[in-house]
Order: sequence, then structure tokens, then C-alpha cells
Amino acid sequence: MSLFGTNTGFGSGGTGVFGTTTTDSHNPMKDVEVTSPPDDSISCLAFSPPTMPGNFLIGGSWANDVRCWEVQDNGQTVPKAQQMHTGPVLDVCWSDDGSKVFTASCDKTAKMWDLNSNQTIQIAQHEGPIRTIHWIKAPNYSCVMTGSWDKTLKFWDTRSPNPMMSLQMPERCFCADVVYPMAVVATAERGLIVYQLENQPSEFRRIESPLKHQNNNVTFLSICVLSQRLCSNTLQ
Repeated sequence: MSLFGTNTGFGSGGTGVFGTTTTDSHNPMKDVEVTSPPDDSISCLAFSPPTMPGNFLIGGSWANDVRCWEVQDNGQTVPKAQQMHTGPVLDVCWSDDGSKVFTASCDKTAKMWDLNSNQTIQIAQHEGPIRTIHWIKAPNYSCVMTGSWDKTLKFWDTRSPNPMMSLQMPERCFCADVVYPMAVVATAERGLIVYQLENQPSEFRRIESPLKHQNNNVTFLSICVLSQRLCSNTLQ
């Protein structure tokens, strides 16, 4: 059964109903708590792309699960389904058409969750926990990019068990972002590596982070890097 157009769970592929939660009455900002949150800390969240009808939220947690909620116009959430890894889930992302979700875990695997069939398959394997996962939609190829604490950045065709390409990094991957045709990866020891994704992914530039401490998010940085490149400015 498809996720879209129903308020019930998926079926045998995962747990469709999470249970109930209590609402905190002390809420001066009138925030809306998601129904049935995970039993442990949430490590990553991603809203569905605008190509989808309706709004959906995916969340991964240290309870080893990935959950999907439908977000209604009033902000209330409806639990839809969940899937499991055998280790904490560190990152999630959507495909561009919203039909699939990709998940990365401390169990050293990445999975593809088909939301229409509610089935998952393993699409990637590293020698260490996978810290980041991103879907890349290029004019001449589509793939999943994974960054790991094993100091590699890998690119995967979801139809093959072997990576299309593997790039060695000087340190462990801490976070990443993709704004085609560029990707930025932050590594341990305050490293920043910029990759160009046109035709075939390759390293473009290495930068030492100006921040005093370790980078934990590079979303806005990647946009700045992309803008600088398009304007033919020099990366500093």
C-alpha cells in the first residue's frame, strides 16, 4: 500500500502505527510536537521535496529507527511508517521525486526506502559508520553520495552493490552538503573539501575552516561556495 493518500500504516514492510504521546502544556511558542517521536535522541530530519503532493517529514534516531510523518496544514503530524537499521541512524535524505528515502547508519550500511512499497534494500557499505548521505541528480547521471568515518567518500548506483567511485579523504567525514554542481564535505581537524560533480565527481579545492572548532553543518557554506564559483571569484 502506498504512503500517499492514506492515514494508515504500510503493512508488513515496517511498523505503521507508533502509538501515542503526551503533550507538554508549557509551550509559550505554540510549537507542535510530532506524534510518537523516537525513544532516543533524534539525529537527523528532512522534509519532503516540493515535487510531492502534501508534506512529509523523515527523522532518524539513535534508537536505530527511521520514521515518517505526514505534516498537515495545521502543523499536526500523522505517523505513517518506520524502518530499522541495526545501529543509530546518522543521516537521511530524499530522492528528487520524493518516492524514496535514503538512510545512513552506524551499522556501516546505507539503505533505500521505497515509500510506495514500504520496502528497504541495502545500497551501500563502508568499513566505518556512514555519517552523511545525499542524492545527486545530474543531467547525465543520478547517484547516492555517502561519507564515512572510514575516510572515504563513495558514489553509488542504487542498482549495483559496488560503488561507481570511491574518493579518499584525509580525515573522517563529519558533515556534507550538495548543491549541484558542487559538494562540500567537512572532515575532522577542521578540514573542508569542495568537489565538483559535473561529468564525474572530483576534488576541486581544499580549505581550512575559519571556525575555531569542528564543523557540524556546512549547508550555508556550500551555497556560498557555489555562488562564488559561478561568479568566478577566488575561494578563500
